[in-house]
Amino acid sequence: MRDHISYSFYYNTKKGALGALSSRSANCVDNSHLMVALARAARIPARYQHGTCRFASGAYGHVWAQLYVNGKWYYADDVSKSNSFGTIRNWNLNTYKLHGTYAALPF
Repeated sequence: MRDHISYSFYYNTKKGALGALSSRSANCVDNSHLMVALARAARIPARYQHGTCRFASGAYGHVWAQLYVNGKWYYADDVSKSNSFGTIRNWNLNTYKLHGTYAALPF
């Protein structure tokens, strides 16, 4: 997904998983909807995380997916080409504030 869905800024969810896939553009929430949907379709347990993350341009609310593989939860944040499965490089993992972990987003 990281190489095929471009990032588009807007608040909350607007397109959902299918809209993100068909338009090939989405924000972090809809990117996460698509990631979670694809993982679950492949029978990979997946969940959402929501937090405030510090990016190079400042601190912002952010949503990303986590996938459960080989007995461990891995970050799956595909909004930046600098990230890879299990590795976050576009926001600071040492300073983020986690607001919640969800099976389905409450917003």
